[in-house]
Amino acid sequence: MKTALFATSALCAAGLACAASAAEWETGISGYYFLGVGVTDSGAQDGLGVLRDGEFHVNGRLAADNGLVFAARIEVEAFTSNDQIDENWGRVIGPFGALTIGSDASVGYEQVGALGIVFSPGGRIGYADAFALTSEALVNEAAFMGFATDSIGLHYSSPDFFGFQAHGSYIPSANTDGAADTNNPAFSANDEVWSLAATYAGEFSEVSFGLGGHYTDQEGVAGEQIGAAGYVGFAGVTLAGFYEDDFADDEFGIGLQYETGPWAIGGGYSNSDQLGNEIGSAWVTYSAAPGVQMTVGVEYADDDTVAGSDFGGLAYLTLMF
Repeated sequence: MKTALFATSALCAAGLACAASAAEWETGISGYYFLGVGVTDSGAQDGLGVLRDGEFHVNGRLAADNGLVFAARIEVEAFTSNDQIDENWGRVIGPFGALTIGSDASVGYEQVGALGIVFSPGGRIGYADAFALTSEALVNEAAFMGFATDSIGLHYSSPDFFGFQAHGSYIPSANTDGAADTNNPAFSANDEVWSLAATYAGEFSEVSFGLGGHYTDQEGVAGEQIGAAGYVGFAGVTLAGFYEDDFADDEFGIGLQYETGPWAIGGGYSNSDQLGNEIGSAWVTYSAAPGVQMTVGVEYADDDTVAGSDFGGLAYLTLMF
């Protein structure tokens, strides 16, 4: 394999085997850091805590003369983990749409999930699809719409047709994320994931809105996921909501955020009947400089499965570079 790669590179260098192109690759490094201090009133996490979380991303992009766009991205955690490499994929974009191969979440999550949720920076304070600040919040905040694990798969999004798009994912094995990641072909292991989704986004006068739905099925898991999410925005106010019939039961959430100048004020509520868990949260964010945000927020969570509830707060700085 290496010999073949070196031989091909030599032919390209000699101008014998590769099509000529004036386009060049654009490469760069991006990333983020979250730095903060939190407090909780919880039996499992009582007291004061310190937050430090980050990633760096290697990005590559080539816009070829034939109109195709090629891109690649590798995300690396800034802390030691069994899932050291986060999302990593290659992508081809053209008149046919976008085809992605690599470690990424299903289209049920990527294309639909975020439509129905308002977020604090990085989701460090939240009510759904967020990092759990307290132990009681862990289950519901980490419960994602669709299949969110970054297993190896193939993902497709159609061209945008007046705001409408269709999406599909095929993941041969759900267990190819984290320490089980591989550079070999990932074949089916009786835990395939199929996900289909459709989305629409548009604007009318000063009102923006979006709506999406998905069907996701994982082999070996009883039942399917069917969900819908959407938002409407006007004059700096965004109202978002989602509902999902998730395997054995359902969950829903609603959130509201107002943005004016450098300020954003948001919050929301989510409930999972299956897990007997509900969460409420609120936050305020101030954009101090390009890529620099300061956020203060609180969360309350109640978990029926352990007959407990807890409260937490977090003040953190977001650095995007």
